[in-house]
Amino acid sequence: MPLSPKYDLWQSLLSLRRLDRAWEKVRANAGAAGGDGVTVAVFQAGAGPRLGRLRLALKRRDWRPLPYRMVDIPKKKGGHRRLMIPSVADRVVHTALAMVLTPVLDPMFEEASYAYRPGRSVQQAVREIGRLRDAGYWHVIEADIVGYFDAVAHGPLLDKLAAALDGWPGAEDILDLVALILEDQGQETGRMGRGLAQGSALSPLLANLYLDELDARIDGRGVRIVRFADDFIVLCKKRETAEDALREVAEVMGELGLELHEDGTRVLDFDRGFEFLGQLFVRSLTLPQPNDPEEEVVDLLRQLGTEDMRQTESREAERKAGYDRGARVLYLTVPGRRLGMANLSFCVTGEGGRELGAIAHRRVDRIELGPGTAADSPVIEHALATETDLAFVNRFGETLGVLTARPGQSARLHLAQASAALDSGLAAGFARALTEARIRNQRTQLFRLNRTRDDAEVVAALARMQRQLRKLADLAEVAEIRGIEGACGAEYWPALGRLCEDARQPFRRQRPAEDPLNAAINYLSAILERDTRAAVLAAGLHPGFGLLHRPQDRAEACVYDLMEPFRAPLTEGLAVFLFNARRLRPQMFAGVGGGVRISTEGRRALIAGYETAVARRVNVPDRSHKLAWRPMMRRQAQDLAQALRAGDPALFRPYRMEA
Repeated sequence: MPLSPKYDLWQSLLSLRRLDRAWEKVRANAGAAGGDGVTVAVFQAGAGPRLGRLRLALKRRDWRPLPYRMVDIPKKKGGHRRLMIPSVADRVVHTALAMVLTPVLDPMFEEASYAYRPGRSVQQAVREIGRLRDAGYWHVIEADIVGYFDAVAHGPLLDKLAAALDGWPGAEDILDLVALILEDQGQETGRMGRGLAQGSALSPLLANLYLDELDARIDGRGVRIVRFADDFIVLCKKRETAEDALREVAEVMGELGLELHEDGTRVLDFDRGFEFLGQLFVRSLTLPQPNDPEEEVVDLLRQLGTEDMRQTESREAERKAGYDRGARVLYLTVPGRRLGMANLSFCVTGEGGRELGAIAHRRVDRIELGPGTAADSPVIEHALATETDLAFVNRFGETLGVLTARPGQSARLHLAQASAALDSGLAAGFARALTEARIRNQRTQLFRLNRTRDDAEVVAALARMQRQLRKLADLAEVAEIRGIEGACGAEYWPALGRLCEDARQPFRRQRPAEDPLNAAINYLSAILERDTRAAVLAAGLHPGFGLLHRPQDRAEACVYDLMEPFRAPLTEGLAVFLFNARRLRPQMFAGVGGGVRISTEGRRALIAGYETAVARRVNVPDRSHKLAWRPMMRRQAQDLAQALRAGDPALFRPYRMEA
């Protein structure tokens, strides 16, 4: 594999994108808590700040592993296997390391190795054995290594890793980190200098690296090896060749500091039959078994994780309390509801102090308190301690204030933001990208809503917006770019109103609202603003330093910037959909004092519609996977932060809807 001067191993590990991908993989595996007792769900509550702190600790070289959780699992053939389960935070580090190292190490491994490798499986190993049998490799060495994962010697392993990474940028820092992890594992087990933790995402890769020498030494000259982690067989055409190969296997094992089981190592043939990887090979038959050895550890961790995640709250209690399992926001919108504490959980009470439900803090990212609701002082203390945001909301859904425990720890990033805002060229580059995404998403939203109606005025508006969009590439001033956005808005809003059954005609955008559609858009926009603000803070950005929107006192221009790509699908288009689907009705809105009051039923419909929408997974721009909307907002904020640090607007690609 040719070296790439652009691929710095250490910087790749430190990127928030890498850590976020590793976290998503850890989260998807739904494993158990480590020795610190923090479950995947607890980590997920505030995952953004946690990943930021994890990255900073790695960058400063002051990251230290947390305690492992030891679990003894009975073996099918007797005895026990000890799992060492790292903490969730450490599993993110181990997984990120494996993701960085796999593209470098895997191409070096021999073809004989089938476990824990991309595109490799038990089925492929079984097919290879069948192919070799049919080619005349009839004699088989059945080998069993004594306690392989406990016996791997750290010194030789690190030497092998150093040789494999020779010439790669960042290799020394990666080696230091792996050495730290191995040393800590030795301290945990009391076997200094030896052992790989079964339960770590990094161990399978290191295990393959350690035994790659066996594959290289044995395979060839009429001898073939098929290995799946520490389980392997050697196939030969002659019995004498098999006896010689067995002696060579034992010699290699000795050099690696490993030992073969005397009782479990022997020369057999297909006439007598043997078991390998849960399959029975007898003569020309292969009798498959359903279990895949590669999945055993993952399944066990998932079972433990399921036990960790058992909760006492019932679904009905959560529903009454206003909690939606599909999201991580607790909405208190009914006047008279009160939020207190019960056994370290947030407890919602109704009339007469009757308890409606208790929700553990690890299952909530933000709590929204509407007018007429209240929170006890212990709630505020617990929210600060657990990094759970408290948002105070008025009757129009607007944010009165947010109580957050996230301090500003990104001074250099803030300076980069300020510099970009003051540099007309840089600011125009970012503003152009945001405006283009905004206009394209407006057009896509109109196109979707107009599919069945085929309104000629909407079609004409789409054409005029497209003509304005083509002008963007030639504009070098933020003010000119804002002018294009305004011109497209003049086409967009009347067209959007034509597609809503209950909208005033001609529709125009208003703040404060004087009609139901504007009121609904404003309410949804306020929720989106709070979600975007959380993403901005999680990425370390300063909420006030905008690029498209002018920085102003008591305004959060960066939040408004990053809302732009999400407004059409999550506020404007969603409001029209809710009206057309009759989930929102004009009678849920009443004019009052120059504004529009939304009924309790209307607020519930808006919140339910928004939460249903943001829970859906959509394609990530320029990537081959999907994310729900809130993680998408976080990813966009991270991308902006990366582009600002590099001073390169081309690195920032705002979200675009798919037609």
